[in-house]
Amino acid sequence: MTEQDPLRQAASRDTGKPSLTDTPASAERLDPALLKLAGIVLFGAVAALLDTTIISVALDQLGEAFTVPVSTVQWVSTAYLLAMALVIPLTGWCVDRFGAKTTWLSVLTLFLAGSVLCGTAWSAGSLIAFRVVQGLGAGMILPLTQVILAQAAGSRRFGRVMALTAVPGNLIPIVGPVLGGVILNGLSWRWIFLINVPVCLLAIVLA
Repeated sequence: MTEQDPLRQAASRDTGKPSLTDTPASAERLDPALLKLAGIVLFGAVAALLDTTIISVALDQLGEAFTVPVSTVQWVSTAYLLAMALVIPLTGWCVDRFGAKTTWLSVLTLFLAGSVLCGTAWSAGSLIAFRVVQGLGAGMILPLTQVILAQAAGSRRFGRVMALTAVPGNLIPIVGPVLGGVILNGLSWRWIFLINVPVCLLAIVLA
């Protein structure tokens, strides 16, 4: 084996094209490094997905805590979703300008800051504003997860990686209300948001 063989294999993993030493099976196999990367970026995606549904079971408690009508407290969910939708088109530009890793760490940190602020909110207005901050970070986390994994997997393994990430993507929104109910039964509504803190910190440290 020549010294260029490892370089050819690395190029194969990046581009999705098999090297001279790759077999079709090895070119499409999800190696441990790729699985590790998928696990790390999915940590952030899980936190962002949870916050789309986990809040639904806490709206009544939020209304009672801040003494506001349902029409006001519903903006806690609406503001988050609108902020997410607002920043999704900016994802491609940010990746081209700053790189996928830097952008992912930045938006994950923004989401973490928004979660902490939501957990310390003192009024309905402050909580809605902080949910916008949280949503601005969450909106880029999900498409960035796909971009990072697509770049790492290459064309041959793209389908398998996307199938792998689709599992938590389908389960987490269902688990969110159940987890929210468990939290509210034993803890304050603030932990609906503060539960994101250890998840995001672990993802940042692993990254």
